[in-house]
Amino acid sequence: MRPALLALAGAALVGAALWLAWPQDDVPPAANTAHATASTPAPVAGRPWLDAWPPAGQGAAAAQAPLSAARSMAQTRAYGDPEAPPIAVDVPARVGPTAEELADPKAYQAFEARQNAQVMAAYVKAVDEELPRLREDIARGRSMGIAADKIAKAEEKARGLESMRAQLLKDHPAIGK
Repeated sequence: MRPALLALAGAALVGAALWLAWPQDDVPPAANTAHATASTPAPVAGRPWLDAWPPAGQGAAAAQAPLSAARSMAQTRAYGDPEAPPIAVDVPARVGPTAEELADPKAYQAFEARQNAQVMAAYVKAVDEELPRLREDIARGRSMGIAADKIAKAEEKARGLESMRAQLLKDHPAIGK
């Protein structure tokens, strides 16, 4: 065990020596601030590529564009986009099993059956709402001259939705009520 510890310490020492000897990307401060104006912030260590933009002679307006864009992106990442629409989630909160249902296996099975029935009923409802839209899209695609194979693919999807809906209603008639 002692040789392994010595090898590990030696590797750490060699790594530290290499890190200290590694050339640094030190750019003189004068080179970083050659394009700076009164509204440009002081250069930040570690980003000379951003502070050196734009190349010399392209003017103050060009110098402001990347910096303001970078600030905008940083603010958006940190605080969100104020112009983005809110995310609307109209999914009702999931109701978990009660303590009695958790304690009794048969009561929990009934709870699971109710949950599964709700999922199947939601599927049937979604098919009822979306199938007419899919049929309209297929008709619009035909009138626009969409390729026959793509129309056939969409029709197959519509038939699959209808088939699944019919099978669910046949197997579980209570969900259609």
